[in-house]
Amino acid sequence: MKALGIDVGSTTTKVVLADVSAGGVAELAVRVGNTPRDAPSLLALIARLCRDAIEGPGSEIAVVGIASMAETGMPVDAHGEPLTELLRWDAGHGAAEAARMAGLAPAVFAATGVRLSAKSPLATWAWLRRDRREVWSRMERWLGAADLVAHALTGDPITDHTLAGRTGGYRLPTADRGLSTSFDVDLLALVGLDPDRLPRVAAPDAVAARSSALGSEAFGLAPGTPVIIAGHDHQVAAWAAGVRAPGDVADSLGTAEAVLTVLPARPDPESVRTQGMSLVRTIGGDHDGLVSGNGSSGGMLAHWLQSIEPDLRAPALEAAERDRAKHPAPTGAPVAPYLRGRQTPDPDPNAQPGLPPSAWPNERQARAVTEGICYQSRWMIQSHADLGERPATVVQISGSRLPRVWTDTLRDVMPWPVAPSSAAEPVATGAALLAAVRAGLLGPVQDQLARAPVLAAPTLPPPDGDPHGPAFRTFVRRSGG
Repeated sequence: MKALGIDVGSTTTKVVLADVSAGGVAELAVRVGNTPRDAPSLLALIARLCRDAIEGPGSEIAVVGIASMAETGMPVDAHGEPLTELLRWDAGHGAAEAARMAGLAPAVFAATGVRLSAKSPLATWAWLRRDRREVWSRMERWLGAADLVAHALTGDPITDHTLAGRTGGYRLPTADRGLSTSFDVDLLALVGLDPDRLPRVAAPDAVAARSSALGSEAFGLAPGTPVIIAGHDHQVAAWAAGVRAPGDVADSLGTAEAVLTVLPARPDPESVRTQGMSLVRTIGGDHDGLVSGNGSSGGMLAHWLQSIEPDLRAPALEAAERDRAKHPAPTGAPVAPYLRGRQTPDPDPNAQPGLPPSAWPNERQARAVTEGICYQSRWMIQSHADLGERPATVVQISGSRLPRVWTDTLRDVMPWPVAPSSAAEPVATGAALLAAVRAGLLGPVQDQLARAPVLAAPTLPPPDGDPHGPAFRTFVRRSGG
């Protein structure tokens, strides 16, 4: 069957037309565009990418899945019209409010698994109420990035628990209470928000909604097509790559990076919070997960690339990969990848980005930058292991558009076996696969959430002798860990 997957990312938005069956997934068409800041442009882009990917009768599309960056959304009025541009996770709108609510941080974390910070929607909502009163008074509802697309398709305000769970307004389940279908009244009361002004939360085994006549026409679909909010982009890709059971670990790369470890039991929340990590519920809603993030992984590489001439950037990355293959030993000068401080481990909001030796040729500088990014990845994974179990395998989720010097260096740096994702667009393709599962098109939903096809290539063993081990440990010491 044909399924459509949409990924609203921080930098680019992707649409994948996939052929999905119980035996596997094939990416039939991939369409990509730069993510706009305003809703009309974003929706117009996605509608065009969908029509281009389908290139035929929309009646063939069995289901649509939507994933997106988290902690990003916008207020809309009573007519569904946007009142602002996308208020993105990296804009820092909630910084002052998060500081004002610092005394509540432990309690909010214990309830939600989310650290109160500048990117927390709970803090953003407080900022809107305090500083953007004209918007707050007209706000009928807040819609996250994926919710916005689903609303355009269906007319329904819906979201997924993995996206709701990143807002600070949605509780983690407990032993006597499962996943909720709504945001939490008491948490929202902290910022003066009513749950009716937020989307309903679709269950992990449910069809969220179906496309309306108007939405179907714009996106090239048949009316009544099932629409699924797949969820948080990193989580969707991790699930699709097989990270579903306790002990499974994913390192999801992109503009921002997330490490996800599925847990056998929930650790002490305060020990997680003080290390700058988060607690989440996995895609299937059946396990807790530990998440660490570096908001400037891809951003750090882009930052360094801005320092050289545009026509030298691609050649520098290509030459860096050749240099890595020919001389695989560490450069000895890994660059600290902290454009906005270090979130985790050993949080340091004042951590600064480093610079490679200016006398080095561009390809060696590129290697030093990617080494620093990859050492930070290893540090995050090791910190997860310190709170749980050593990973048997790390699933590397990177897609086909990241520079090979980055993805190959990551495998050189890891002391654990690595299983690369096999999808060119793991988030969008994962969203298509998950949508087919949640719509019941591959069999019983709960069974398929655990057994659906896995988008990961054969596992690669770690390099002999851990060649990056000494340089990694020096990196951690110098970073304060």
